[in-house]
Amino acid sequence: MKKLVILSGAGMSAESGLRTFRDMNGLWEEYDVMEVASIEAWHRNPDLLIRFYNDRRKQMIESKPNRGHILLAELEKNYDVQIITQNVDDLHERAGSTNVLHLHGELTKARSSVDPSLVYTLVDPVMKMGDKCEKGSQLRPHIVWFGEAVPAMDDAIPIVESADYLCVIGTSLNVYPAAGLINYAPASAPLFLIDPNPPASLPRRVQVIAKGAGEGVAELMNRLNALRK
Repeated sequence: MKKLVILSGAGMSAESGLRTFRDMNGLWEEYDVMEVASIEAWHRNPDLLIRFYNDRRKQMIESKPNRGHILLAELEKNYDVQIITQNVDDLHERAGSTNVLHLHGELTKARSSVDPSLVYTLVDPVMKMGDKCEKGSQLRPHIVWFGEAVPAMDDAIPIVESADYLCVIGTSLNVYPAAGLINYAPASAPLFLIDPNPPASLPRRVQVIAKGAGEGVAELMNRLNALRK
């Protein structure tokens, strides 16, 4: 099977009703991102961050995978699909995708605030101050914040390097280091971008599908089928 690598961002889940930071009426209109998504904010006000991510987790649980998520899962019938997502929700998995790498962490998990190797799947969707790991430290959201390294990049780069096709869905290509992943795609690999509002400046080899996630993945399937003939 040919290897199809998907790099997904916030626009992938927007059609499921999950609010993004950047869009109109997005979370940036309510919160300064550095107050809820930075390691400094955690040290300054951990209670606020726990409450903020409890709200995000509640919203995730109430949401459902959209057509785009479902069609990506269906592509596993004909391709070796590997999804690298900047999203912290579990909608790819709930749609049926079996190979998902989360670059920026997962809402469904918590980790030790002193030992990042101690990661736990949350049974109760509500975290609280006083919830501790086995070493006695406060549990924190399993999220990569501004000011922290992105350890999953070490796994993401070889995945992109091995792609036969690469498709970027719903990400601005402005958040680094994730945005730099497209530079690791083989020169022979067709590159696609699904975004209803694509950036004005893109590498010439990128094929733009100016649609939302659901319609865009359906169009991607058509284009991939044409390449197989």
